Amino acid sequence: MKSTFLNSRNVALLVAAGLLAGTGTAIADETPAPTASPTASTKPQSEYQKAREAFKASLDAYIANRKSSQTQYKAAHEAFSIAKKAFNDARKPIQEAFKSELASAKSVRDAALALATTAEAKLSITTTYKAAVAAATLKRDAAIAALGLAPVAPAKPTAGVRPTPPVKPTKAPKAS
Repeated sequence: MKSTFLNSRNVALLVAAGLLAGTGTAIADETPAPTASPTASTKPQSEYQKAREAFKASLDAYIANRKSSQTQYKAAHEAFSIAKKAFNDARKPIQEAFKSELASAKSVRDAALALATTAEAKLSITTTYKAAVAAATLKRDAAIAALGLAPVAPAKPTAGVRPTPPVKPTKAPKAS
């Protein structure tokens, strides 16, 4: 049997030897040789690239401003909620006292009207009731005024105008 150089066994050995030889040099050179840093020979920017960089910077500023405005609003709204709850809690006993005064004045009026027989007596009872209601209202209003002004909700922040991206230039058609 005649042996040829290109039989399948020889080809497999040659491929395996080539692979090992190729990886052997890659493994041997673990640390790359130091290269000189390139000089500052950057390509000058086009107008579009400059506008794009300016847009990115203004967009980052817009986003940062919006985030800080939102966090400030959130903190102010939480403070408002706490102040509003405290104001309402302070107002609650004043309102309850007002309602109890009105209820007692009404019960006194109803009892007196049941016993009254003349129109003058009924008019006097009604007048006394109206005076009691007015006095209770003045007392309630003075107590609420002593609490101070009710807290005011913070205004929602305005986001401002979002920057618009630059328009990418179009290539001029080739003249034929």
